[in-house]
Amino acid sequence: MMSDIKQNQQSEMAESAAGSAAGSAAEPAAKPLPKCPTCGAPADAKARPFCSSRCADIDLGNWFQGKYAIPAVDAADDTIIEALLAGDTASMQDEDDR
Repeated sequence: MMSDIKQNQQSEMAESAAGSAAGSAAEPAAKPLPKCPTCGAPADAKARPFCSSRCADIDLGNWFQGKYAIPAVDAADDTIIEALLAGDTASMQDEDDR
């Protein structure tokens, strides 16, 4: 099945290349297909930007597992503030001792 897909993609690319060679110079050149972010294969129009629904499902699973999460510090976390205050008060005490 995968070989059929690759053959279809190759024949479509050959047809588009032949059509663009026969076309006028005013027509913009066809953009190359973007690569699948999961496996790097050329993207398929049906599953764009992925090459297949399998790669799309893998990517969705990565989102669900939190692999694409942006690390952040919770603003309501008081331990950071307490640690900063403890460090500031220690430096203030050192100045008072002088």
